[in-house]
Amino acid sequence: MGDAPALDRLSQRFQEASRHARTALIGYLVAGDPDLKTTEMVIAAVAGAGLDVLELGIPYGDPLADGPTIAAAGQRALASGTTIEACFGLVERLQHLVPIILFTYFNPVYQ
Repeated sequence: MGDAPALDRLSQRFQEASRHARTALIGYLVAGDPDLKTTEMVIAAVAGAGLDVLELGIPYGDPLADGPTIAAAGQRALASGTTIEACFGLVERLQHLVPIILFTYFNPVYQ
């Protein structure tokens, strides 16, 4: 699965779940909360426990757009020094474990 393009891997996960008559389990984490090393360990653990797809949030503290839980996680991640480049590196290192979909806002990418 590691060599397949990302959309193919994502599609394969949904097809696999469908073949087993189950819904796909999709998790969400904020990258860098509380730090990148912990995020990396959590991703490995949830992938090993059967997570089908991971939505990985790039931290951006906007309490008006995010709920209080995600906003607080984003603030902790930013306080620990998490950058967008570090998030991309995390995905590069771990994408072989589980398909990862990045969640972000336009502003961080634009900047």
